[in-house]
Amino acid sequence: LLPSPTPPAAGMVFLLRVRTRDGTERLQVEDNCTLGGLRQTIADKLGVPVTDQTLSLQQGLLMSKNPAAFDDLKMGKNEDKPLRAMGVNNGEMVYLKYSVEREPTPTMQAQHRSKGLQGVKMTVEGMIAAQTRIERQETPHCASVSFDANCANAFQSYVNGTLGFNQMRFGWMYGTVSEEGAVEVNVIYEPEQEGAEDTFEVMENTLEDTRADVIADKLGYKKVGIIFNITTTKARDYTLSSFEVRVMAKYQAVHGDKWVTAVVMMLEDEDEGPQVSFEPFQLTDQCMKIYNDGWFHDTPATNPKLTKLTKEVIMNDGVSKDMDEVDNDFWLVPLKILSHTGPITCKFPIENRLHPVQTVEDLRDLLRQTSKSYAERLADFHLLLFLSKHLDLSDMALIVSTVHERGSIADGYKLIIDSIAGIE
Repeated sequence: LLPSPTPPAAGMVFLLRVRTRDGTERLQVEDNCTLGGLRQTIADKLGVPVTDQTLSLQQGLLMSKNPAAFDDLKMGKNEDKPLRAMGVNNGEMVYLKYSVEREPTPTMQAQHRSKGLQGVKMTVEGMIAAQTRIERQETPHCASVSFDANCANAFQSYVNGTLGFNQMRFGWMYGTVSEEGAVEVNVIYEPEQEGAEDTFEVMENTLEDTRADVIADKLGYKKVGIIFNITTTKARDYTLSSFEVRVMAKYQAVHGDKWVTAVVMMLEDEDEGPQVSFEPFQLTDQCMKIYNDGWFHDTPATNPKLTKLTKEVIMNDGVSKDMDEVDNDFWLVPLKILSHTGPITCKFPIENRLHPVQTVEDLRDLLRQTSKSYAERLADFHLLLFLSKHLDLSDMALIVSTVHERGSIADGYKLIIDSIAGIE
C-alpha cells in the first residue's frame, strides 16, 4: 500500500492506478470527479461496462469469491459523491473486478517538463542523474505467466503448512517462454538455502544445481524466473522490501527482460479468511538500468519499502522532488497470471526441505505404479534429481531424454533404478 498522496490543486487532473486481473493501468480524471464519473471513465477508456464493474480500495477484491461484500465503492447512492470525499486521492490504487474478456489498453506515456541546466557547472554523471526522472512502467515484457498447478501448490503448501509463513523460501522456476512472451512454469527447484524472517541466502553453483539444470534442459525447460514467499511475522504497508527488489534485480540483470519473479503472499479475504496468493512481477526497464549502472546503494534504506541510491533522482508522484531513496512500488510491473497442468508430476518429496525427507521408499512407491509405463513413472523432476545422486550425469541425460519423449527406458537402466529402489 502507498501513503496517501497530496490532493491536487483545483482545476487539475489527477492519476489513478487501476489494478485488474490483467495488470495495472492508469487513468486521468478531473480532480472533482465523482464515483459515477470514474465508472464512466473506466467504461470509456478500459472497455468494461458500468454494470460489470466492481470497485474497491481493498486488494482482496481481486481474489474474492463474493465481490459484492466489498462495498466501500459500491454502486448506489454514492455515485454523485466526489472521489476525494471517499478517500480516493491522486495516485491511489483502485481495484477493479469484472467478467468480460478484454485486452489491456496501451500504456499511457507520462509527459514531463525538461529542466534547464544553463549556468550550472555539472559533471557528466551529475547531468545524467539530474535528468533521471523515476517513472512507472505499466507494460511488462512478458505477456503472462502460467503456473503448473501441481508445482505451484507444492511450493505454497510448504511455506504455508510447514513454515507457517514465518520463514522465507526461495525456488528456481523452469519452463518455457513463447515468442509472444508468454511464460510457462512447469518445475520449481528448491536449492540449498538458509531462510530467515526477512531474508534468505541461496547456495549457488552447487553440484545439485548443475544436475538440476541438465535434467530441466533434457525435459525441454530452461530457467525462466525465481519464486519466493513473504512472511507474515510483521505487518507491512508495502508490496516488496528493498532486499526483495535487489534479489529480483540481480537475477533479471543476468537473464534478461523475459525473466519473471513470483511472490507468494498471504492475503486476507473478508469471506474466506487468509488466502495464499501468487503475484508475478517484472522490474521496470528504468530500475534495471539504474541497477546495472551501479546506483543501488550497498547500505539499505532505514525504511524497507525504499531502495537507497548512490545518486539523487527526480521523483514525480504528484510533486517533483530530488531524492536518493525510491519507493519500491515504482519498480514493479505486475503480470497476468494463468494456470495449467504440465506434463511433469510433482509427487516425489522435494529436495532440501526439513520435511518430508527424500528416501528410497518414496522412489519404490512411485515405481510400483505399474498402470503407467516406466518412463511415465519417472516423469517427476524431483524424483529424477534424486536419482541423479546415484547415477552418472551422462546416463541421467539419456534417461531424462527418454522420459521427455515417453520412450522405452533401456533394460539396463531399469535394472539399476530398481536396484536403487530396493525392488527385486
